[in-house]
Amino acid sequence: MIILAANETLAAGASAATIVTSSIFGKTVNGAVETYGMLDQRQLAAAPATIYTAPATGPAFIKTITVVNNDSVVRTAQYFRGGTAAANAISQVLSIPIGGLAIYEDGAGWTVYDAAGIKQLGAMPGRYLRTRAFTSGTSFTVSADASSIFCRLQAPGGGGGNCTTAATNAAAAGGGASGGYAEKTFTVVPGATVTYTVPAGGASVTAGADATVVSGGVTVTAKGGPAGVVAAVVAAPTTILGGAAPAISTNGDLNGSGAPGGTGVNLAAAQAASGSGGSSLFGGGGVSRKTQGAGNAAVGYGSGGGGGCILSGGAAVAGGAGSAGILIVDEFS
Repeated sequence: MIILAANETLAAGASAATIVTSSIFGKTVNGAVETYGMLDQRQLAAAPATIYTAPATGPAFIKTITVVNNDSVVRTAQYFRGGTAAANAISQVLSIPIGGLAIYEDGAGWTVYDAAGIKQLGAMPGRYLRTRAFTSGTSFTVSADASSIFCRLQAPGGGGGNCTTAATNAAAAGGGASGGYAEKTFTVVPGATVTYTVPAGGASVTAGADATVVSGGVTVTAKGGPAGVVAAVVAAPTTILGGAAPAISTNGDLNGSGAPGGTGVNLAAAQAASGSGGSSLFGGGGVSRKTQGAGNAAVGYGSGGGGGCILSGGAAVAGGAGSAGILIVDEFS
């Protein structure tokens, strides 16, 4: 039971105005007289505001609060006693499903139901809500029911090395490295904007750019994968290095690097194998090739392109493209 002293206030607010309906039932006491009934019913404002004041003649006892979401999206609500500051909160931020409701009952606390009347896992924070993936764009809006996000950031891979030609020999370029990786949990406000960059993979003999995600003034950076080394046609035997593993990511709760690209090997004028691209958690590097041709492109996200290969003085070829970065966001209540 929620007890308000004489003249004490109850306040509430929702994530959108005039769409969430609050109904409060209880009793007031004036001397020996107890009066039961509806104490307040209204649609809540977007900012917390006073919705009920206990009478000056005595206390008010709140037995039931019903909060109904009339919107087509998930909405939140929160209640306060004696003010509207965070220190006055008497409920958590209640996440109410589309068409659903939250009910406070004396002795039972808060329970949340969906539009079909099915009891939900609860209104407590920390419940998994959904996963969102971003491979383009520059920002997203935090969902109305989310209070924290877990971000997995994969930087793009580097392109494989290309091959120049001369005379009648072979060349086998190195593979591009996969991009770096980082994880970070942010505390967020519903409706806040989170910015990010998820660049395309590096083209032939071009490094992948860095990937970033920014929230609350903190920038997490995963480093792009370096490109494979160019191979010129020379007499065998020779080896050409792949792209080195990128620098360690920064500002994440977990900061990782990527896999280096494979080494190209030239054994004879008609015998060579290019380096494969480094693979990531979310994709495979471009495979090595032992025939004349451009390097194989990476697949998935964050992996390095394969190196190009020339046999017996064939025409110049490009390295394979690395694959793009990706940001994966898990939202929690």
